[in-house]
Amino acid sequence: MPNSSAGRYQSGALAGLILCLAPVLAGGATNSLWFAHPWQSDDGLPNNTVSGVAQTPDGYLWLGTPSSLVRFDGVRFEDFSPTNFIAPPNRGTIAMLRGGNGSLLLAMDRGGVVRLRPGASQAFTTGLPSSIPNGLAEDGEGTLWVAYRGGAVYRLKDGEANPCGSQTSLPGGSDICALCSDSQGRIWFAKAGQCGVVRDGAFVTLHSYAPQPARLAASRAGGVWLCAGSRLFQIDAEGTFRDCGELKAERANTAASALLEDHEGAVWIGTSFDGLFRHDDSGFESIETTHQEILSLAEDREANLWVGTAGGGLNRVRRRAVALEGVGAGLPFAAVQSICQDASGVIWAATQDGAIACRTHEGWAAMPETEHWPDDATCIAADAKGALWIGTRQHGLLCRREGKFVSWGDPAQLGSRTLHTLLASRAGELWLGVDSPRAIQRLRDGRLTDFPVPPDSRVIRAMAEDGAGNIWAGTAKGVLLRVTGDKLEQVSLRPEKEPASIRTLYGTPDGALWIGYAGWGLGRLKDGHYAEFHSEHGLFDDYISHIVADGHGWLWLGANRGLFKVRLQDLEEAAHSRDPRIRSIHYGRGEGLPSLQAVFGSSPDVLRSADGRLWMPMRTALVVVDPRRLGRNAPAPEVLLERVAVDDRTAAWYGGVLPPPGRPSAPVLDLAVTNAELHLPPGHRRLEFQFSAPTFATPENVQFRYQLEGYDDGWVEAGTQRLARYPRLSPGPYVFRVIASSTEGVWPPTGARLSVVVAPFSWQTWWFRSAALAGFTLIIVAIVRYIFFRRLHRRLLLLEAQAALHKERARIAKDIHDDLGANLTQIALLGELARQDQAEPGKAAARMETISGTARQAIKALDEIVWAVNPRNDTLAHLIDYAGQFALDYLRLAGIRCRLDLPEQTPARELSTDVRHNLFLVIKESLHNIVKHARATEVWLRATVTDQALEIRIEDNGQGFDKAPEDALSDGLRNMRQRLVDVGGDCRVESRPGAGTKVIAWVPCPKP
Repeated sequence: MPNSSAGRYQSGALAGLILCLAPVLAGGATNSLWFAHPWQSDDGLPNNTVSGVAQTPDGYLWLGTPSSLVRFDGVRFEDFSPTNFIAPPNRGTIAMLRGGNGSLLLAMDRGGVVRLRPGASQAFTTGLPSSIPNGLAEDGEGTLWVAYRGGAVYRLKDGEANPCGSQTSLPGGSDICALCSDSQGRIWFAKAGQCGVVRDGAFVTLHSYAPQPARLAASRAGGVWLCAGSRLFQIDAEGTFRDCGELKAERANTAASALLEDHEGAVWIGTSFDGLFRHDDSGFESIETTHQEILSLAEDREANLWVGTAGGGLNRVRRRAVALEGVGAGLPFAAVQSICQDASGVIWAATQDGAIACRTHEGWAAMPETEHWPDDATCIAADAKGALWIGTRQHGLLCRREGKFVSWGDPAQLGSRTLHTLLASRAGELWLGVDSPRAIQRLRDGRLTDFPVPPDSRVIRAMAEDGAGNIWAGTAKGVLLRVTGDKLEQVSLRPEKEPASIRTLYGTPDGALWIGYAGWGLGRLKDGHYAEFHSEHGLFDDYISHIVADGHGWLWLGANRGLFKVRLQDLEEAAHSRDPRIRSIHYGRGEGLPSLQAVFGSSPDVLRSADGRLWMPMRTALVVVDPRRLGRNAPAPEVLLERVAVDDRTAAWYGGVLPPPGRPSAPVLDLAVTNAELHLPPGHRRLEFQFSAPTFATPENVQFRYQLEGYDDGWVEAGTQRLARYPRLSPGPYVFRVIASSTEGVWPPTGARLSVVVAPFSWQTWWFRSAALAGFTLIIVAIVRYIFFRRLHRRLLLLEAQAALHKERARIAKDIHDDLGANLTQIALLGELARQDQAEPGKAAARMETISGTARQAIKALDEIVWAVNPRNDTLAHLIDYAGQFALDYLRLAGIRCRLDLPEQTPARELSTDVRHNLFLVIKESLHNIVKHARATEVWLRATVTDQALEIRIEDNGQGFDKAPEDALSDGLRNMRQRLVDVGGDCRVESRPGAGTKVIAWVPCPKP
């Protein structure tokens, strides 16, 4: 490559290179490999003094404090009063131990001992001293050994407490005794400079040491560890001692207060005044904690070390997976704005103050400032041929090759133009983003080619190469540019929205281009399909400054709110979903990181080094992530239902090793019972499920899904919320399920479940519904029957009316035929005879007189027929008036005196045509019989009206009779009675020879 000798800077390159490769700090970082994350009262811890720590099989961490017992799931502390399992005055926990069969052993401040186990608890106070316990140990047979500060040791077995012989059977008199059990279940002791084991109930000394306060811990290799004062010993199963060295304590009187061997075989020593130490084959290392007085140590099943302090709260100690490197690690300035790695493996960085620094395995070193070295570096990149390229603000482009730094470029081409971005492509080209005027330049075979960008595109902030070899550039105005071959084009991704500033670009081997926006989250462009992800989709932050893939399926992002990662597979699936949902895993306090904010840097702004580590600049330090230490295969935590509340009242509760709560008016279901079933009353208003997943790696990243089968259509994404609420449920069976993901986003197939049965109201039971259905059916049947019979009745009435009409018409026809027809026939016959007798005027005149009488009878019969069928006459008054007038007229023609006895004022009542007609015919027939047969001279017609009937009496003073003769008269009397019976009445005839005859006719005529 040609170099410009006019602009060459010979800046003491050899000396600079030597300084660059020299070690600066041992380890190259300001942080230890271990870090402690604290929980204190501000985080919900009830007491900052933690005297005991133990983990039970269900995953909960139990903490003993001077006032209570505390349960911790990684997020929430629950405080339990000791009065739940031991009587006062015992109130504080001095020592704690996880015993056999999943029990929890507690030594209390007034000498009492408690064994907590699921479903039961035992408290021991009788026969024990009231002094403060010093330690606990459980042997292989389940016998509990308790050491007290007065030097006494007691054994607890089968519910009885017994001292271990006399005080003289233990060495040292009142000296404090340390106890522990080894991997074989043997009890070891250390007291007054003597250490040994318990054999057949006797204390057997195996080795002597300088009398000092001591602590014991079991060794996985067999035997125990002993820390006497500040010196550590390892004792094998046969009692052979090995001196492991002395703590580098600042205080001469420091002594071990807690001792533990972890799963890797390293020994952790908590001291009374000098904090925490770790010992392995490399020696002792001091680990920083929140307090110098350590009271307790424990390791959980996730390999976290827990440290209980005397005032500094609870500390979790774990190996770092995310480290910070800043000024203390050798960087000239904390904020790095561009970073790369050259072909030899050296990492180079340009800091925000314009300095250049390099890092080898030994640490960072700043490039020396000489009069020939510019201090305005903006970006730095390394190509595959071993060259290092540096962009500056005023000195153009610099290149380092073979240990020499030179300026490159014709002043006419670059001049003092500021370079904002650099990109070394796989094809061996160098791409530059320059300013004033803005352009993208390509350096190939020593020649620069300009690609002018659209006007008003603002600063070119990011460049990247995709899987197909296309070069992409993004500007501060949100303009996305693509260079393919020798052609530059603008790609429009968000035409319907306002442009968003592009901060970073990153290409993955699958051909996708990832875009980090300022405020618009993360964009993805692949195969012409564009997708965008925001915080409402699950992205941790919408201001993205750095993007890098770790090679293990994750995309790491640096943002305004810090560092997080998203699974690439989730992003791929969300890009083609109508309702995209992704999960972000944030790394912050849980990894010992302070509040971080990504640097708004220059491309290349992030690095995945050859060893797989990720280097991401933040404002306060350079973040270094080792994905191999993050436990990618960590299983999902076991999720537990802790509490079910019905209308704010506890209905079900999980206590674990704690005894069940006191029985209130309604029983509390124990959620630890397999196949438990919760029965709810029908009148409940709300239901709450509280759940947890004890895990302590990064509990803030654990997410939950729950579903109430029978109510929810599918899984409900709860995020980090650990509570599910439901309104009143309908009667029936339900199953509540909840699962929790691992910190890496892996969901298990099963989780916690609880069957819930909601009782129905009485009116919702099957028998009530059956009865209601039967009753409803009967009502419907009754209604249908009523309607049917009503219709039938109406039809019958109609038929009766029609029959009555037909009967009336037949009667009228009969009356016309019998009376009027006969008379007219007679008139016709007499007229014919009169015509024949015209020769005899006398006979003709007689015939005409007969015709005239017959015609008058016909007229009278017609009048009776018309009166009978006229509905206007259907009243009681019309009947009585017409019958009286008829009787007077009829009897007068017969020469018989007629006397009437009728009501002065006839009541206004209606009579049907049928009743009126038949009654009149009875009256007419009676008068006809009197005229024809009675030989009477006087007749009485009486009418009497009561509330229910009309009675007509016809009396004569005729000859009477003993019984009706067997002739037409007898038939007439029978017909009279039958007529009235047909209309609901009656007719009675009373007669004696010589005393006349009485005809009594009665018809119903009720008062309205």
